[in-house]
Amino acid sequence: MAARLKREDCSRTKHDSAFSQWKILIGPSDWEDYLSGKEGVGKYRTHNLPNCISCPGIYELGIAISYPKSGQDTRKLDPSRIIPVYLGQADNVRTRLQQYGRGGAHLENGCSNDGSTNFQIISANKGPGLFMQIFLKGCSIVYRWAP
Repeated sequence: MAARLKREDCSRTKHDSAFSQWKILIGPSDWEDYLSGKEGVGKYRTHNLPNCISCPGIYELGIAISYPKSGQDTRKLDPSRIIPVYLGQADNVRTRLQQYGRGGAHLENGCSNDGSTNFQIISANKGPGLFMQIFLKGCSIVYRWAP
């Protein structure tokens, strides 16, 4: 019996042309900068969200691996350095991505939250959530979507 492929092991899929380009949803310090009150900083990159009011579709979240000590900026996304980790669908992709940007939705600490929870509060039992683990490594959360 052949082993089932994992999405993160496939650098290309036959559906890539249907998806938008990868865009940064949350940079490694966006939440921290937002909570510290830095001027002009958002909790997530609202200017990178899809420009439609009501856009049903599918989306893929990935981790943009930074270049260690090279000075390379993850704003210039190299698809070969993105690990796709989550696929979802939504009646409104823009709204769903906003939920991830505000507080990680169900992927941060395993439960849905409304964004009002301070991400720096880490439960002694659970440890940091998925997004925080990614940010602590200096990586960004990226997305792409298809209508």
